[in-house]
Amino acid sequence: MIETITAEAAAEHVGQLTALGPRDAHRPSAVDATLGYLTDRLESFGYKTVEERYGEARHQTNVLATLHGQRADLPLLEIGAHWDTVPGSPGADDNASGTAGLLEIARCLQAAGPFPRGIRFCCFAEEESGLLGSFAHVERLDKRSVDGLISLEMIGYRTTAPDSQRSPLRIPLLFSPPRIGDFITVVADLRSTSYADAFTQGAAQCARGLQVFSVRRIGGLLKDASRSDHLPYWRSRRRGLLVTDTADLRNQHYHRESDSIETLDFEFLADVARATAGATAILAG
Repeated sequence: MIETITAEAAAEHVGQLTALGPRDAHRPSAVDATLGYLTDRLESFGYKTVEERYGEARHQTNVLATLHGQRADLPLLEIGAHWDTVPGSPGADDNASGTAGLLEIARCLQAAGPFPRGIRFCCFAEEESGLLGSFAHVERLDKRSVDGLISLEMIGYRTTAPDSQRSPLRIPLLFSPPRIGDFITVVADLRSTSYADAFTQGAAQCARGLQVFSVRRIGGLLKDASRSDHLPYWRSRRRGLLVTDTADLRNQHYHRESDSIETLDFEFLADVARATAGATAILAG
């Protein structure tokens, strides 16, 4: 089933979302259309969706869908991506790419499941406003109901240009990312190393051409590694894995009007989604 995740399917989702324009609190019609698209797609895959409202405004809404597991005693694994954008940006990479990956993984695993562990897909609101959607979601969780999250945060931009990859720091033999931005990065804190290992295994099995740079154990020490929806999970002593093309450390269109569908590499996006689906099946099964 993982082979059914294609570049064409990912491009269709990104095209539908970016056609709505910026998806932020100042554009309620785009917010309504986005929430409608997420709900319709997930329900077409066979899920029952839940709107998790944490405020009075419509843009303060997470969309959730659960693939129930065979064992109710096991805590859920969550896959998350934020659907909102900054004002003025169509947000193709940030974060229609992650949302498209989540939708394709949900479709694939629904057809392949169930697994021993349940899987919940979380489309988070207001990541761009301080991770408000994911913080609200984590605050509502029972203490042992969720094991952790894989966060898909900008997974569609790849380039082979020389010196196209910047890094917040480089430490020889400890932390030395490649200097060409043609890889996906996964970031884990000490508690979450098993998630990073599962992603590496999922990529090897399901996306063999995907280059993976894994930041294990020390992820929680890096300021730039705390900028997405996995952070509330780290702070609540749950596991969390950030999957990212490194945002503005690579993508010059970050938070700009030019973050458009034409800038993305959909074969890369599909490979990241396949690897994540493989990792999810490993962790859930």
